Amino acid sequence: MPRKSSDLLKRRLKIAELVDRQGEIKVEDLSALLGVSGVTIRGDLSYLEQQGYLKRSFGGAIATPTPSGASSQEDADSPPPLTLANKIEIARHCSRTIAERETVFLGHGETIRRIIPFLSGLSHLRLIVNDLQHALLAEQFIDGEIIVAGDELIRHRSLLTGRALDDVIQRFTVNHCILEVGLDDASGECRIDQPLLARHYQRCLDKALNTIAVINNVVESSGPVNSLGNLSQMKTLVAHRYINEHFQQLISDAEFSIRYSNNECFTWSNRNFPGE
Repeated sequence: MPRKSSDLLKRRLKIAELVDRQGEIKVEDLSALLGVSGVTIRGDLSYLEQQGYLKRSFGGAIATPTPSGASSQEDADSPPPLTLANKIEIARHCSRTIAERETVFLGHGETIRRIIPFLSGLSHLRLIVNDLQHALLAEQFIDGEIIVAGDELIRHRSLLTGRALDDVIQRFTVNHCILEVGLDDASGECRIDQPLLARHYQRCLDKALNTIAVINNVVESSGPVNSLGNLSQMKTLVAHRYINEHFQQLISDAEFSIRYSNNECFTWSNRNFPGE
C-alpha cells in the first residue's frame, strides 16, 4: 500500500497551515521557509489544491474561503466556524489515540478526513469508512486494509449507508469509532447532519471500545432523528479552543476531564469509563 513519507506529510501540512494563517503566500517565500525548490513547492500546492486545503494563485496560493453560514446578526455567543488550521489540529489530536494493528471506523466529514494523513506512520491498520472521499485519500496513506462499507448511496453525497454498513461494523472488533458531531448546548445531545446514518453510527458507537466525538458546532434541538445520544455516552471528546470555551461547563458537568491540550485543541476523557 503506497504511503507518503513523514517529511513530505509534515511539509504539506506546514504549507496548509501557513496559507490558512496568512491568507496568501508566494512560492518563493515557501521555498525559502521550508528549504526546498520552487518545483517541489508547486507540486505540493497542486496536491493540496486537489485535497481542498487551498487554492492556487499566480505565483503562490491563497486560503480557501471559510463559509460564512449565517449573517453577522448570528448569536454572538456561538463559536466561530473552524478554520483549516483548527481542523488539522483536531485531526492531530484524534490520531494520537490510535495505535498500530487497530481497527478504526471513521465517520463522514471534512474534519474527520484530515485524520487520515496522520495515520501514515502506523502499520497494519484496518480502516473502515463509508465516505468515498475518505477511501480515495486513504489509498495514499494507509498501511493496511481499507474497507468501504455500505450498499446504498446517499444522493448528492459521496456517502454510503444500508445493511452492508451494519454487517461490516458487526464483523470486526472496532477499536475506535470517530464521528464528527454537533452538540446541543441545551440538552447535551450529539447530532449529525445525515439522518440516514444515525442508526448505523449508533450501532458502531455501541460496539466500539473507544468512542471519539469531534465537536464541530452548536446545534438547536430538532428531534431525535439524527441524534447519537447524550454527550455522557461518549468516551473521548476532541474540541478546538473556541468550542471548548463554549461547552466547557457542559463537558465538565458530564464528568469529563482534560487528557491533554496544547491550548488550542483539547482532548477530554469520560471519567465514568473503566480505565479513565
